[in-house]
Formats: sequence, C-alpha cells, structure tokens
Amino acid sequence: MQISWNGLGCFTLVAKPVQGEVTVVTNPFKAQDDMKLKSGVASVIVQTHEGKDTENLSAFEPEHPEEGKKVFVVKHAGEYEVQGVFVIGVDAPKKDGTPHTIYRIDVEGMRTGFLGTLDRELTTKEIDALGTIDILILPAGGNGVLSPQGAAAVIGQVEPRLVIPSYVGTGAYASVEVAKREIGCPTDEMPKLKVTRAQLPEEDMRMALLSM
Repeated sequence: MQISWNGLGCFTLVAKPVQGEVTVVTNPFKAQDDMKLKSGVASVIVQTHEGKDTENLSAFEPEHPEEGKKVFVVKHAGEYEVQGVFVIGVDAPKKDGTPHTIYRIDVEGMRTGFLGTLDRELTTKEIDALGTIDILILPAGGNGVLSPQGAAAVIGQVEPRLVIPSYVGTGAYASVEVAKREIGCPTDEMPKLKVTRAQLPEEDMRMALLSM
C-alpha cells in the first residue's frame, strides 16, 4: 500500500486488494490557508464530518469510469466493502457534540485507523469498535483538533505499529518539531509511505512524517 498526504486531513491510500489498484481518499478539503487540493482519482472517499475541510468531492474523478464505477462516498458509521477494501465507520462526536465519524480501513492485510479531526481521547467503546490498528493516521496540530500532547495520549490508547500525523507544520497548527517531540518515537520523513504488512515495525512503534 502507498499512502500520500495532500494536506490537512486529506490522504490518498493506493492499494491492490484483489486485481488492479483501488484508491481511497480521506477528507478532501476546499482551498484554504493558502492550500489548494490537487485533483485526482478515487474509488472511495471517506468523510469524517461535514465542513469546508471534507467536502471537495468534485476534486476526484472515478478511478475506473471505463467499468461504469462511480466514486463511493462513505459519510457515516457502518460497515462497507468496495472492490476488496473494507471500511468500518465508528461514531465519535467531537467534544462539543458535533457529529464526527472515525474509520478503520482494511486492505492488503493491514488495518489503518483514520481519526479525521478528532479533538479528544477515545472512549473504551470507540477503541473496542476500531479493534486492532496497524497504521494510525491522526491529527496532532491543535487549533480545533488533537494537540501534539493529545495525539500522544490517543496513540497510547490505540498502540499502533506505525503513526502518521496530520494537521501539522502549516497555518495555525503545531510545527512538525513539536509533534515529533511530544509523540516521542523514532521518525522517518518521506514524500510518501510505501508499506506492506511484512514491513510494519515488529516491536517499537515508528512515526512516518509525510511531506505534501
């Protein structure tokens, strides 16, 4: 699987679950904070909530239009299967009660957790619903989402093998250096992450800092 960061909470996951590639995009944002989302293709778009930072669906065209397939949009809790990719949505409202969904994306034998714009620690019920997570994508920049310290606390709850922070190093969000210091694990910086299940860390958790 290949994971790249498009800014804020928007990531592109490209996997080969059965035959051919399937692309999953998370929280496609509308232009803001001097950031503009590049257009692309997707088979699945996952949205954690309604808002300017999730609703730029038009930026992504169907990945396999020749097969008559449209982009499948997931907005709510539930279980979904699209072209060999399994998505599990879990209700996780923000601190003020704003509706918000977190997700587990299962593909290529790996479980990726996506926490969107979560701004609090997880409940026991939410942790149980997510289940075992190999790769955790979570906000760590503060300013309406988890702070670096809050992200570290949630990472301790989930205990993933690999962490990827979002909402860092841009605009009003915490710097990459602060996030690295607070999360406090070995870090690899790269343009995009390419990983198989066999390549996941076996013992010590690691963090992948992706560049936009």
